[in-house]
Amino acid sequence: MWRLALGIFLSLLPRRWRGALRLDGVIPWTRATVLSGLLECLLALLALVHWYLQSVPAWAANSLDSALRGGPERALPGQAIGFAALVVWVLHPRTWYIGYFAIEGVVRTMGAASVGQILGTLPLALVDWCIRKLTGWQPAGDAVRTPSGREQLQSIFSMMREKILVSRLPEIADQLVEAPCGGESYLEIHSSRPKNGWLPPRIVRIEDAYYRLEQASTGKPPWPFVFRLKRLTAGVPGRTVIVYQAPQVPQN
Repeated sequence: MWRLALGIFLSLLPRRWRGALRLDGVIPWTRATVLSGLLECLLALLALVHWYLQSVPAWAANSLDSALRGGPERALPGQAIGFAALVVWVLHPRTWYIGYFAIEGVVRTMGAASVGQILGTLPLALVDWCIRKLTGWQPAGDAVRTPSGREQLQSIFSMMREKILVSRLPEIADQLVEAPCGGESYLEIHSSRPKNGWLPPRIVRIEDAYYRLEQASTGKPPWPFVFRLKRLTAGVPGRTVIVYQAPQVPQN
């Protein structure tokens, strides 16, 4: 329980900060991020309600009092004064600031619940970006390039579409099709399900043959996922090589 509670707060951190803690095998990040996003959204909505009750009635009362004393608001009807106070509340920077965290909480929850993507909060990500710029820190390995917010949202919605598509189709055996091109030997794997980790240019071993994954694209049902592989003249076994069990003999 304490791990989940700790993860609710630590999931707000940027990915680089979470990696430095070395708690990947301790914290249930997906569940923690779902709860963290829900809590963030709930607190932001409560803050919006509090801000509304604190500001709009006070602004409307001040405007009405000014109108009764002969101020510039006297030309406005009482309903217009209340509506003007609401418009000011909607356009106020504090409303947008609090509203952002409500939306961010929803996005973080959706990303974790649908595709297991752990998204931190934007203000801390900006702090991390400033630190990296000031210190000249250069990322290495998988952290060479951090996806932008737009790319992360696109990834989330893409994975959600995949899950919806998969839920509507039966799970059937893969179809392997040889597709020679320009004297090279290619193999296409048509699958009814996505394959985790199958990202170009990963190496795939099928029986004793080695292939390089050239492209992952969309196909037609009932095999909406197509993986195009190029056969290699030689391959080196390793921990990063994907071992694929072919369900059938390739068809011409």
